[in-house]
Amino acid sequence: SRNPCPTHVTPDVNTLGGPDFLPVGSTIVCNMSACAMRAVHASVAAAAGADRRCQKMSQKNGAAAATWRGRAARVRTSGGGGRAATAEGAAAVETSTVEDKWISGSLERCAAGAGIERLREAGYTQLAQARMPTRRNEEFRFTDLAPLIAASPVAADPAAAAAVDAAAWTLQAADATRVVLIDGVFCADKSNLSGVGGDIQVGMLSAGAMSCAALGVQSARRGGVLAGLNAAMATDAVVVNVPAGAHLAAPLHIVQLSTAAAASTAPGAMATSAPRVVIVLAEGAEADVVEEFAFAGGAVADPVADPAYWHNGVCEIVLEKDATVTHTMVQAQSRGAVHTRATYVSQAEGSSYALAEVSLGGQLGRHDLVVEQVGARTVTELACFVLAGEGQCLDLHSKVTLDHEEGKTNQIHKCIVSAATGRGVFDGNVQVNKLAQRTAAGQISRNLLLVPKATVNVKPNLQIVADDVVCTHGCTVSDLEEEELFYIQSRGLSPAIARSLLVAGFGLEIVSKVRGKDLKERIAALIRASLDRDNVKLTV
Repeated sequence: SRNPCPTHVTPDVNTLGGPDFLPVGSTIVCNMSACAMRAVHASVAAAAGADRRCQKMSQKNGAAAATWRGRAARVRTSGGGGRAATAEGAAAVETSTVEDKWISGSLERCAAGAGIERLREAGYTQLAQARMPTRRNEEFRFTDLAPLIAASPVAADPAAAAAVDAAAWTLQAADATRVVLIDGVFCADKSNLSGVGGDIQVGMLSAGAMSCAALGVQSARRGGVLAGLNAAMATDAVVVNVPAGAHLAAPLHIVQLSTAAAASTAPGAMATSAPRVVIVLAEGAEADVVEEFAFAGGAVADPVADPAYWHNGVCEIVLEKDATVTHTMVQAQSRGAVHTRATYVSQAEGSSYALAEVSLGGQLGRHDLVVEQVGARTVTELACFVLAGEGQCLDLHSKVTLDHEEGKTNQIHKCIVSAATGRGVFDGNVQVNKLAQRTAAGQISRNLLLVPKATVNVKPNLQIVADDVVCTHGCTVSDLEEEELFYIQSRGLSPAIARSLLVAGFGLEIVSKVRGKDLKERIAALIRASLDRDNVKLTV
């Protein structure tokens, strides 16, 4: 098209078959010297502007890097290795290098005071250019962090711990192997470690009696933004070292309570805790670990039905050759809380890891479970039961990687959604790599929707590169089966009792894996109370 300037006309692409089509040999030419000159001048000006912006960005990045290097040098000179840093070292922490305003603001309010030097430095490095996930991120597509983003996380009030009565969270078998954390801080007067014998070490990193080379290694390599926030905010860590061949005679009971008492009264302030747990088992060692997460009712001066707070925890587990861990987790936070947790497990040759998890608390609950089999003949058993009620979104993201031969993994996920505004999310990834020959991997997700409009988003994912494997996975989403209801009613039971039996028995497969009669009874009471709140009555 040849047209004089300035009233030149571009061809109508619709007449040429649309924007993605031009006839072969077509040529579009604009024969306009003045117009072309203006375009050239505009291009040169744009290039010059871009060059100036690049120079400014380079200067800014260089300054930021220099600031970080100076901060890191100041922290390193404070000493302490992996132990808690001094207040002077913590005061040198700079948040100016963190680009995301919400992250930097949260760090300023929550990371004050002494922290874990090595973790904090790695956390700030990880968060420097990070962004809080949104639903545009694939891993958070079904999990909206709005309840957290809308709040202003602040440090929890340390004075609130004195009013907490932790007697409601006890295990008869673990009276002398009990660790109590309130808002992420160890409470010696409520803990009892007299039953930890031999060379087994259980204690706090700040006590200075032990060091842990595994601290922060897995979370730095495989963790995301939330793990980085934990690293930057954590004030201490529970360290468990079980030497070669040793057996922890009684379960180690780690109770993590939250008071919802914020150190600030500013609008939108949300009390925040960042507990960190590291468990290392040497060759042939065995341990049974039970973790409970709950709201410590009665610790807030003006209590509300569902107080809001943020529990952001990380647990790193290292199993050396032939080591065995049985792990139980019970998450029963307030329905106004945000509960985010990351669990990282590394399994060496011949090791075994078994997890039984019950999750039914929190307005928003997210568990990132990452297991890596780094040796042959490893065994991984994962069992999770989720109960999502009114206004709750409970999410389990798991990833199991098999890199060696003759490994085994089996995962069972069960979810009940008992309210129209409830949501369950499961994203389970099992990756069988090329060298993982003669392995067996199974994954199943079963979901029960008790009311119309209840939602569950399930994404079982099995990736197989090896060719000599036995792998299965599947998913079901349904209401109670009519045939099952009819069968029970045919035995003379009422429809209400029949429905109650099926709901109660749905999660029994997972709950039965929990050890200890008292803990099972506590879980049963929590499930019943949650269902009652959503008007799902159990008559059995």
